[in-house]
Amino acid sequence: MKKIIGFLIMLATLVGCSKNDDVFFSISQEEISFDVSGEEQIISITTNGEWSCKYSADWILVREQQNKIRIIADRNSYAEPRMAIVQVLCNGNVCGTITVNQAGVLLEVDKTNIDATSAGGVQSIILHSNSSDYTIECTDDWLDVKRSEDAININVQRNYSMEDRMGKIIITQGAVTKTLYVTQKASQWFNSFQMIDVEGGTFFIGAQKDNPVLQEYDKDAYPIESPVHSVTLSNYSIGIFEVTQAQWVAAMGNNPSIHQGENLPVENVSWNQVQEFIKLLNQKSGLNYRLPTEAEWEYAAKGGAKSQNNKFSGYSVLAACGWYYSNSESSTHEVGKKYPNELGLYDMSGNVREWCNDWFDYYTTAKVNNPQGPNRGNMKINRGGSWSTPAINCRNCYRHTDFPNEGSHDLGFRLALSE
Repeated sequence: MKKIIGFLIMLATLVGCSKNDDVFFSISQEEISFDVSGEEQIISITTNGEWSCKYSADWILVREQQNKIRIIADRNSYAEPRMAIVQVLCNGNVCGTITVNQAGVLLEVDKTNIDATSAGGVQSIILHSNSSDYTIECTDDWLDVKRSEDAININVQRNYSMEDRMGKIIITQGAVTKTLYVTQKASQWFNSFQMIDVEGGTFFIGAQKDNPVLQEYDKDAYPIESPVHSVTLSNYSIGIFEVTQAQWVAAMGNNPSIHQGENLPVENVSWNQVQEFIKLLNQKSGLNYRLPTEAEWEYAAKGGAKSQNNKFSGYSVLAACGWYYSNSESSTHEVGKKYPNELGLYDMSGNVREWCNDWFDYYTTAKVNNPQGPNRGNMKINRGGSWSTPAINCRNCYRHTDFPNEGSHDLGFRLALSE
């Protein structure tokens, strides 16, 4: 059809020009092609007559300049190629035609459905495009998308959730879009714990209210938090979140919590029950999880080497970082809903108190390295305060004790991991 149209136009041109035998006319090109981006091409014209151009396509602009014709094409936003005809009139007659072709958008990917394991990793998608101005949109924070010359590389973060998840990536060039769907498998319960590395260091543990000039002064300090003394810790890892009920149920097959919900912290668990959980976790994972020591807990709650010396974990105002008596509405809350501290840890102040590994003992003034607490005792330490306690009991230095076989509706735990 295109050849027939071209033949008819050429025939009309010859007939039109034959009416003016004294007029000479020629053009440098009778057909031009643009890529998808358009831009401009120039055609030379030679004639002794008065000439002009006629066209109807709205995606080209024709400029007449002395002995030149400038044809400017818009960007083609669509997949279909397109064609336009420019007629060149000389003394009122059609003496020449220019066929203008433009390529359509080429945007192809080798696959639109990507399956990822719970461990994550990099997935590469081959992309073919006839333009480099395509855009990539992805609002899923667990997908990091980068483009290379002929591919899209998708870095899929590890899925700590015990549920499958799906993400979406939209590639757009003009009016053409391609949508990629990334499906990632759920983690098994023993791989579902998000840990953060804590750089060891030396800090002052405890609090005192006797001398505002000395270290760790706090007018609200209890005697059990003194004397303040220096502690040095090695590197370790600690859980970003308190252990949830979903994780406990997946491991133990029961839910002892009073306030129930999958993403609520597990509570009403004794120190002894937590040891059973950790034993099973280590068998399944092959790692060496444990409860944090009291010193590790306080160092992490204070922000470790990044500490800003706040009274609560990351903030001087408890409501920013913790659920406690005044804002909890008499219940635990889903983990991670308040602001994290300097290390990125959530709920260190409030929500539930957290078991530590140590037997209780009174502090001394001695400097200690990696303290583990006494070898035996009657009461186990727990830290952090809870949804049911006043703000004074959610301070970073606050110490609390319970018998190891006791549970409480506001007592849970988070994990630690040795290097």
